Amino acid sequence: MSSIFDRLTRALPWNKPIELPEHHQWKYANFPTLLEWRINARPYNTTVANGMFVVIFIFATIMFGWMGGLFSPESILVAVIGVSFYLLTMAAVYGTTHQRTKFAYRFTEIGVEVCEWKSPGKGWMIALKWLTVIAAIAVIFIIALDPSAALIALAGPGGMGLLYLGLANSKKFQEMHTDYNTFEYNWSEFNNVIIDRPKKIICLESSWLSPHSNQYVDWPFYIFSNKSQFDRHLSLVLDKLKTLPCSEQSVSVLQF
Repeated sequence: MSSIFDRLTRALPWNKPIELPEHHQWKYANFPTLLEWRINARPYNTTVANGMFVVIFIFATIMFGWMGGLFSPESILVAVIGVSFYLLTMAAVYGTTHQRTKFAYRFTEIGVEVCEWKSPGKGWMIALKWLTVIAAIAVIFIIALDPSAALIALAGPGGMGLLYLGLANSKKFQEMHTDYNTFEYNWSEFNNVIIDRPKKIICLESSWLSPHSNQYVDWPFYIFSNKSQFDRHLSLVLDKLKTLPCSEQSVSVLQF
């Protein structure tokens, strides 16, 4: 029974192993791997993103409550659709402010390599498309049952339709979900180690010549880990960079 449950659990989308892009190749593939892992992470300031979600959530809740107070829908169908679109709107906002990027790290004797990318998110786009079509049909029945609810009915499916059309035809959105980046560093390039245990982030700083000031600045390279493997990842990093200064402090991830 437990084996069946384990197989079903591993089959869930969020439990499937992260696969590298087909066209990706490691630069130092001919060197033995010391450590390798893949992880979904949020490579930006999560405090700001969480704050944005809270503000939008409060504003949207007040607006939906106010619009609902303007009308007294006599049909349960109107109320159900209104609540459904409110929940879908919040889910869309959450998906926007809490986006995750896929990272694959590979440590060798030479240094560390990382590949970061976002898989094409077409599944929820298809769902949004069909949801918009079904909702548009439902609008006709809602207006026929309760003409006073036309504003709410049009705002819900109409807003979802505009969201779908905007994303589907956005070149920047499509590139963001298909492009990927790779970075390689030799161990000798780093000059400082910063550890953030609560966030499970290891920040390695290296010198980078800024084209704006023509001066060298400390440039961060973030290593995202997880709770179960963080100590192992940190141990290898510290072993390779044992001569460098090391400090423990909160890391605010910069998005480039």
